[in-house]
Amino acid sequence: MEILKVKKIEDCLEGKNVWDLLLNKPITKGFIFHLGLLGKMIYQDFFPKPFFTLIVKGRFTIKGSESNQTIRLLLPDDSDAAKQIDDLKLYFKMYVE
Repeated sequence: MEILKVKKIEDCLEGKNVWDLLLNKPITKGFIFHLGLLGKMIYQDFFPKPFFTLIVKGRFTIKGSESNQTIRLLLPDDSDAAKQIDDLKLYFKMYVE
């Protein structure tokens, strides 16, 4: 899985350091559980489109829905977004379906 595009979200109610990441493929259940290895995963599969939240305490929160191609990345206000995104790019590339 690769990140194709990164977009800063302005005026977001969820925080000041919020980003949308466009992926090269739709999000699969396998990829969601790959992400879950990083921290606390909340996977809600009782919705028509399963939704997940990944919390890595002190580093970031990721939210998304299965079969979407974008995920939302929420960072602490003082976090280095470029470093966090670069780290995620490397981790995402490790996923093989």
